[in-house]
Amino acid sequence: MRVVVGLDGTPYADAATRVACCLATPVSATVVGVAVVDQPGIEASSHGAGVGAYAYARMIREQRFADSSKKAAAFLETFDGYCREVGAECELANRAGVPFQCILDEGRYADLIVVGSRTHFHYETRESSGDTLRRLMEVCACPVLAVPQEATGCPRHAIVANDGSFEAARAMRAFVALTACAKNPPSVTLVHVGEGSDEDGQVQLETARRYVASYGLDVEIERRQGNPSEQIEAAALAHEDCMIVMGAYGRRGVIGKIFFGSTAAAIVEHQRVPLFVYH
Repeated sequence: MRVVVGLDGTPYADAATRVACCLATPVSATVVGVAVVDQPGIEASSHGAGVGAYAYARMIREQRFADSSKKAAAFLETFDGYCREVGAECELANRAGVPFQCILDEGRYADLIVVGSRTHFHYETRESSGDTLRRLMEVCACPVLAVPQEATGCPRHAIVANDGSFEAARAMRAFVALTACAKNPPSVTLVHVGEGSDEDGQVQLETARRYVASYGLDVEIERRQGNPSEQIEAAALAHEDCMIVMGAYGRRGVIGKIFFGSTAAAIVEHQRVPLFVYH
């Protein structure tokens, strides 16, 4: 099992590292720390205004690249030290390129990508947070876990959004496969948001419950009515150390709207609960 962690030197990346190691260590998984030098961003930010500015622009690019490379090396050194401290097997990946693409490439042969719910991989050229998390979740080479800054370790409970879609089922299966072999796996609540007379939803929930229970996980069912994203987040906030599991797209686009619409970004934006997403 391999868990990829995006490192950008922020407290969010520190939280992602803690959670990744907590998930990986009990199952002897390898944690891969990825530090990225945003070479395209550095080049784009230092283009000269004319012929006379070319030499100066080149000097700026080289200096920024050197500074960024030093920072990336420091991120990896800190990551390696933490992994050694907690007894997690780790690998170090120092990359140059588009941040989300570099992390995605490492995730091609991984079981999970863990990043902070704010990403700052353009640290050499931009002070504001970037779009790396959003782009990773849109593509989803493997499940992506977005971690708030305050996260300290393994979630003890999971709210699994279930709308009967194949995407929701795939996200649930990926989550179960990753966590069922842990020494103390999280308990699970399958949440369906819809009308109480939805017989198909009831059947889907019960089938999903039996599937999760077959892996030895404690699982219960909860039905809610109202706005899907608000209700799913409310269900998660009712538990301590909880995470949300959902498909990136869902039946009739419901789950898709949760992440990619206006309420979509709310779960990440509020920074209250880790969010596990898969297509």
